[in-house]
Amino acid sequence: MRARAVVAALAAAACRPDLGDPPSLIVEPRILAVRSEPAEVQPDRAVAYQVLIAAPDGAGTAASAAAPDVRWGFCTDPAPLSSNNVVSDGCLAAAAALPGTGPAIQATIPLDACSTFGPTPPAPLPGQPPRRPHDADVTGGYYQPVRALATLDGDPLSPGIGLTRITCDLPDAPFDVVSEFRRRYRANANPTLAGVAALGPDGSPLSSPAAALPALPPRTAVTLRASWTADSAEPFPVFDPASRTLVDHREAIRVSWFASAGALAEGRTGRGEAETETFADDVWTTPDAGPAYLWVVIRDSRGGLAFAGYAVTIAP
Repeated sequence: MRARAVVAALAAAACRPDLGDPPSLIVEPRILAVRSEPAEVQPDRAVAYQVLIAAPDGAGTAASAAAPDVRWGFCTDPAPLSSNNVVSDGCLAAAAALPGTGPAIQATIPLDACSTFGPTPPAPLPGQPPRRPHDADVTGGYYQPVRALATLDGDPLSPGIGLTRITCDLPDAPFDVVSEFRRRYRANANPTLAGVAALGPDGSPLSSPAAALPALPPRTAVTLRASWTADSAEPFPVFDPASRTLVDHREAIRVSWFASAGALAEGRTGRGEAETETFADDVWTTPDAGPAYLWVVIRDSRGGLAFAGYAVTIAP
C-alpha cells in the first residue's frame, strides 16, 4: 500500500500543469501600462500618452538609462458586440499611426470616438441595418483604445494597449436626469501614487512612501505598502437604466505589483469603492543578494492610472 501511495503521488505530480512564471514576475521586457493625461477627455481634444516598460535589468525605473523606441496608433474598429474584449483583435495588427515616437507623445482624440466606441453609432450605410450602440462599462464609461508598439535594444515587445475614457452623451435617459448628470459629473482624473514603503515586522514603515526603498535582506518576506492621495478615489454618478435614476459610486483602486526577481504573494491588491483606506499591501519574498527592481501600477475603476518603478538593493 505504501508503494502504491508513492506511485499515486508521483503520478499526480506528473499531471500537474506547468503554469509558468506568474504575471507579476518580469522575465523579459514588457509593456506594463499606458497612461493618458487627462484620464478622461472629450473627442477632438488633446491628450498626452506615456508608456511604462519594465525589463529584468531595470528598464522602466529611475535607475534605467534605456530609451525604448515606441510607435503609437489609435484603434479604429470597435470590438464585435459578441466579444468580451474591450479592444478589437485587429488593433494589435493595425492601427491609425499617430505623429511622434518615443515613450511619451501628444495626440488628439478622434472627433468620431463616441460614434466608433460609444453610444452614438453613425447613420447606417444604404441597404445596411443600423448598428447597435456600444454598452458602457459598469462605471458608465466608453474608451478610445490606443496601441503602443515598442522595441528595446532592437528587440520588439508585445503590443501594449491603453484606454482613454471619452466623454460622450448619456444615452436613453430622461431629460431631467441628463441635466442632473451634467451638473454633477466630473471628468475622471488620474490617481496620484504617493509612493511605496517597506514595513518592518511590527508594521511600521521602514521608509516614507516618497523616499527610496531601503536595502532589504535576501530571501525574506517583506511587506510592501503602496499609498495614494485621498482625492485619488473620486465620487461619480452612474445612470441606472433599470430605475432610470443616477446612482452614486466611488472609485475603487486596484494595485498591480511587478518584480524582476523573488516572488510576490498576490501580484494584485487594492481597495473596493466602499473602503476609504488610501493604501494597499503585498508581500515580496526577496531574491538573493544583488540589485532588484519593482514596478507598481495603480488604476481607478474609471480607467485612470499612475505608475512608478523602483530600484532596490538586496543586501546580504
